[in-house]
Amino acid sequence: MNRASSRRVRRGAAPRRLAVAATALAVLLGAGACSVPTDQSAADPSAASGKAAGPKKVSDLKIAYFSAGTSNAYLQAAIAAGKKKASALGVGLDVFDGQFDAQKQFDQIQTALTSGKYNAFAVEPNDGNLVCKLLTRQAPQKGILVSVFNLPICGRATKLGEETWEPGTVTYVGGQTLDVYERWVAQVVKDHPGGARIALISGPDLNANTLCFQQAAKAFATHKGFKVVAQQATDYTTPKGNSAAQTILRANPDLDVIMSNFSGMSRGIVQAVNSAGRKGKVKIYDFGGDTWALNSVRKGDLQQSVMMLPAKETEEALQALADHVSGKTVPHFINLTESSELPGTPFATADTVDDFTPEY
Repeated sequence: MNRASSRRVRRGAAPRRLAVAATALAVLLGAGACSVPTDQSAADPSAASGKAAGPKKVSDLKIAYFSAGTSNAYLQAAIAAGKKKASALGVGLDVFDGQFDAQKQFDQIQTALTSGKYNAFAVEPNDGNLVCKLLTRQAPQKGILVSVFNLPICGRATKLGEETWEPGTVTYVGGQTLDVYERWVAQVVKDHPGGARIALISGPDLNANTLCFQQAAKAFATHKGFKVVAQQATDYTTPKGNSAAQTILRANPDLDVIMSNFSGMSRGIVQAVNSAGRKGKVKIYDFGGDTWALNSVRKGDLQQSVMMLPAKETEEALQALADHVSGKTVPHFINLTESSELPGTPFATADTVDDFTPEY
């Protein structure tokens, strides 16, 4: 694990007025870091960029939890953990289902902003650029705290470390940053010293994790004998993963590797590969680390799986809001690959799979 590049950077204990001034300066200096968001970046020099103070007491927190969706086991595990954590903290929590629809989630956040019902948001964005202005300018202006998790916002999808955090928000919690994807790709290269023909199956195109996956996969072109021969985006579901894999297998009889960045899709990919009689000939690399994935690593259906921690991710996002209200130090970036729940690495292989405990 590259701890240097994924270091935890903590908010200083300086007086709040100095922190606000530093945040404003960081926005001005970072204007070029954001891609071109649909809804104007927080890097706008005229933006009011300081994060909100929030309520006086943790028990006064009223949190709107914006989930990217509710349609798979990862999201359901995250929501269940969020409700349990909110109960433990003694705070209010309402969950909104974004249905993997960026515009729907934008509308949900905009409505919540004007409702006056909430003083904190926990957001798993579908399109981090579309909601950038809402979360970094309009929410703070209304005194609403924002904790972002799973996917960075404001053009920071492929940034590392503290740069995944956007000024105006409390923190960013994640474990799928670009450096993790780069190490995933490097493992495929190491496992195939003679080269390989590779297919990539990902989630939705605008998803930040898809952007990191695609960016990391560009490294294959720099290694002799490696070629990405197919690439398909899906909605993360098993049927779509199965359909994509069947199409790719028919078109590529000499395929060596399929990389899937979610275990829900990998289920369908394993079914397609095994049904085609190509188990062992086409190696499947998974990103997800759920119960099925770890069992599939043991059985040899998957070459390996990268662990994801949906429950821990949500718990950290909500705890950060509570800690901010309590005046405690909150890291700008909470790196899940450094979680004590992992044995020092997020990569589970046949040799190490028994060292891991799935969260979903």
